[in-house]
Amino acid sequence: MDIKSLAHQLKQVVIEHDAMNLLETTFGDGLKRAPFGRDKLQWFLACHVASVRAVPTSILALAMRISNELLQHDYFNAHAVAARTLFAAAHEYGLANTELGITPTHFQLYRDGLRSWGFDENDIIHDPRIFPECAEITAYIDDVAMRRPIAQSLACHFALEEVADREFVLLWEGFSRHWRAYGLTGVDDPALSFYQIHTIQEPLHGAHGLEALTMYLEHVPTDESVLVQGVVEWMAIYHKWLKAFEGAFFS
Repeated sequence: MDIKSLAHQLKQVVIEHDAMNLLETTFGDGLKRAPFGRDKLQWFLACHVASVRAVPTSILALAMRISNELLQHDYFNAHAVAARTLFAAAHEYGLANTELGITPTHFQLYRDGLRSWGFDENDIIHDPRIFPECAEITAYIDDVAMRRPIAQSLACHFALEEVADREFVLLWEGFSRHWRAYGLTGVDDPALSFYQIHTIQEPLHGAHGLEALTMYLEHVPTDESVLVQGVVEWMAIYHKWLKAFEGAFFS
């Protein structure tokens, strides 16, 4: 297996998928075009909050599986492979800077952002308008991390981080463009901090995720079709999720 060629192939599957074009026209063009009204903004935030529920815990679950699997192959380097995945969890859980100690988690940043928008976080998470695709995508993330072949899980994790990189850039650009209309204090308002921190951290997550996959394959060779399937399946469910956002907010 030519791992470098495979890595390029997986990246191309992500880049060339229709979901990426839809991401640009919705979270990109759509958010920049005009600010949401108050009610639509609450609904949008509720759906997005519901959709990220499984991300932190799925990373932990996958990292643990990698360590346990590779201990039998390379006892002293097993955790080093898992660390490439766990790196993203360190950010999610506010553990990235040892000098600062435990800093706010990503979910706490999102909660503080909701409050800065002027919403009650309990109203957000219990909004009855959250569409089923949000629960579907979180269930898929959980299932892939905990039950699928590890190589496929790693491929899916890589794809997830790759699309998240672009997604959060577009979210920050779109909402920050209209900060006055939204009644925020500026582009550094806490309402935007959750998105802004991801524009810094996400590029590292995708790169480390791909590195974890290539390191894992050196110990556990896996058929390329399994890896491609992991990326293709994620892009398909992500595309379905984006279609729900398109129909609700950008049509």
